[in-house]
Amino acid sequence: MIRFSSLTLTRRVPIIASVNSTSRSDRGFTLVELLVVVSVLGIMLAFFIPTIVGRITTNARRVATMQELRMLHDAIVGDPSQTMNGEMVVTGFKNDVGRFPRDLIELATNHPFDGIYAGIFYVGKETLPAWDPYTKWGWNGPYVREDGEMGYRTDQWGKEYRFYVDGNETLGLESSGADGYFNGQPGARDSDDVRVRF
Repeated sequence: MIRFSSLTLTRRVPIIASVNSTSRSDRGFTLVELLVVVSVLGIMLAFFIPTIVGRITTNARRVATMQELRMLHDAIVGDPSQTMNGEMVVTGFKNDVGRFPRDLIELATNHPFDGIYAGIFYVGKETLPAWDPYTKWGWNGPYVREDGEMGYRTDQWGKEYRFYVDGNETLGLESSGADGYFNGQPGARDSDDVRVRF
């Protein structure tokens, strides 16, 4: 006599047959499909990442150059935010010496013929008179910090700053920007100059 433990018989299906019978959407991706997707993503990133990184780097250099130009502005004509009893405290190279610097090294030293400055030539190079506390006139610097490499003379792209001049009037300082050419020069791609006015 045959005994059954339950009233219904269960149907047994082999594992391999059940795997083969599952639908395509239930199985997932094959290794080849995953490799194709990863390859396509890699190719797309190879085109876009340099552009994105280049824009971020250019923007960071532009911001750092603008900050340095503002620092040089304050060193030359003074910081208008420095006040005492509601009046601006007269500071800066121009207020002390009575003229704009002929080169930015005059912000760091009043002896431009000595040391690391000896090899730099510019029109009107001279030793500046020291500060006289009675007349309140003369070089009262340094107005910028000397790093030994005169880094304050160049922007974040390694190009020298220049004074922005219109006619005989000095209006400010400027950097040539990312393309390395000032606006209007042959080879300038666009107006990417960074400028601060006095």
